[in-house]
Amino acid sequence: MAIMNITVTQTNPFALTIPHVVTNPVIKPVMQGEFLEEMQLTATIHEFLFKVTKDSHVFWVGVAVPFGTTDFSRIQVFFHPTVVQGPPPQPPIVHASDADYPTFTGGWSGSLQRYVALQGSQLASVRRVPLLVPFTTMAALGADREQNMFAIDPVATLSNITAATQAAFVPFLPPPNLTDVGVTSFSSGIKAMRKFIAAMKPSGLIREVVDFDSPFILTEPAEVTPSPGAVSSCYTQRFRQSPPAGYRFMPANSFSHVPSFPKPDASEHAHACIGFMMYHTAMLTSSVGSVQPVV
Repeated sequence: MAIMNITVTQTNPFALTIPHVVTNPVIKPVMQGEFLEEMQLTATIHEFLFKVTKDSHVFWVGVAVPFGTTDFSRIQVFFHPTVVQGPPPQPPIVHASDADYPTFTGGWSGSLQRYVALQGSQLASVRRVPLLVPFTTMAALGADREQNMFAIDPVATLSNITAATQAAFVPFLPPPNLTDVGVTSFSSGIKAMRKFIAAMKPSGLIREVVDFDSPFILTEPAEVTPSPGAVSSCYTQRFRQSPPAGYRFMPANSFSHVPSFPKPDASEHAHACIGFMMYHTAMLTSSVGSVQPVV
């Protein structure tokens, strides 16, 4: 049965909701010889943190809005990696606890919320379109559909979030009618993205799917992630023979000249660079959102 009661409440401090400049290192879109290089990218965004209540269930989503955005009918959605990681027999690494989720404390605000500015600024440098970052618990990846923000009434949920976002800028306009959705995930975030794609399938709204290095996880296939009517791509360091269209192989050693997000292992370093620094490159060829003019 569909949930009918959806409320969206903005909770970020005023200093984040007004236009502010964010600078992050990104991968240069043009490769120099055999090696990738980084550059500093600066963009102006608004940041929101929405508490989404669907009947008695509380969910959280961050939104980055590029400065100058006027069209809220087209959106991008980014799924972060799972908040608990590590295969047995090693003890799991807990980046954020499900117990802290209802109040959005602990690792949720301390670690996960950074994805809003990190990815939002990369999008804002090339596109005028809101970026939604749904914060996803481990419970949301299980069988209980009520624990997942989008399992029930996904379009209505997105529409309420975009309406609340638009209302922060032009409160007297009618709610926007969603027409295009792009979706991206990093690493194990593909689990949440797959659930989102399945929930959204009847709507036909998803236009593009971007996967950042889920094949780094050896249990994941070296494939692109399909969605009906969408263009799919995968940026990955995992080589495969006869790759499908959209499969973009990026060897780990091509990141050896990139100083940001250092890791002791070359493949882990490449994994971090792909997830944290390549959204700018992916959005250059996106079909969702108007192009940000160069100034």
